[in-house]
Amino acid sequence: MVDLPKFNEFFTPILQVVSKTGEINAHEAVDLVVKNVGLNEEQLSLKQESNGRPLAKNRVHWACSYLYKAGGLTRPKRGYIDVGVNTNEFLSLKRPVDLKDIRSTKEWKKYEEEKANRILFDTNNSLNIYSSDDTPEDLIEKGKSLLELNLIEELIDNMKTISPADFEELILKLLAKMGYGGGDPRRIRGVPRGPDGGIDGTIDEDRLGLSQIYIQAKRFSDNSVGRPYIDAFVGAMIRGGCKKGIFVTSSTFSGDARKGANELREQKLKLIDGVDLAKLMIEFSIGVQVKERIVVSKIDQDFFIADD
Repeated sequence: MVDLPKFNEFFTPILQVVSKTGEINAHEAVDLVVKNVGLNEEQLSLKQESNGRPLAKNRVHWACSYLYKAGGLTRPKRGYIDVGVNTNEFLSLKRPVDLKDIRSTKEWKKYEEEKANRILFDTNNSLNIYSSDDTPEDLIEKGKSLLELNLIEELIDNMKTISPADFEELILKLLAKMGYGGGDPRRIRGVPRGPDGGIDGTIDEDRLGLSQIYIQAKRFSDNSVGRPYIDAFVGAMIRGGCKKGIFVTSSTFSGDARKGANELREQKLKLIDGVDLAKLMIEFSIGVQVKERIVVSKIDQDFFIADD
């Protein structure tokens, strides 16, 4: 069997590449790592059995994902990576960076804390991934949930790097895919860039546009959406005679903001934060694609039951 470096063995090589090049396209960085490590043709020919993609490059991409969460890399814009706050510290170890180094950073610990608080891990859907009394089917389901959790994190990270205009366009496409406006994209419109009166788009619930839903999209990197944003949007709804609204953010809503939305009587306002948005994007295949399908077989007991 051909030996191939584990994903964690690519930590140091990718850090060395980015430290030398600075901001670089992620795919170009992966190609440089594969070249610098000196993998032979046999190693490069290894493919994932499920989808036929290069196994080595897949492992480098996973290494990038871990380093990003540990402050070793940053994503300055869509499709690009750059040095992070811990790049020099990792490289100063003068030895290969390992998983223990990654998990000891405050950035990784913060990521783990936030992950533990994600909705996928609430009391109604608690996952103890490391329990020893699971059936193989249970492990498959939990593995799927972990992959989905990682995908949610990746989607949120990428949403925070696109422009506000692109974020608004993403929301319009998602709402059309969800069936709003009868599924007709022409009935879901963004407003021109500039002074928008507190809204970013409208949905015509009927063909004549007699009933509308207002849309607000805020592409925030870190800050939560506070109560003033909710009040401003509700004010725009009232001025426009609109009874329904959707407020979407790549970040989170403060407790006061959610309270303000829940206290409304004349208007109905749905708040969608980054986690809920990512889940909807996965459900309606916006910004994601099916990576692989795994076929699991089980015994056909009827086949082995003799006919009387």
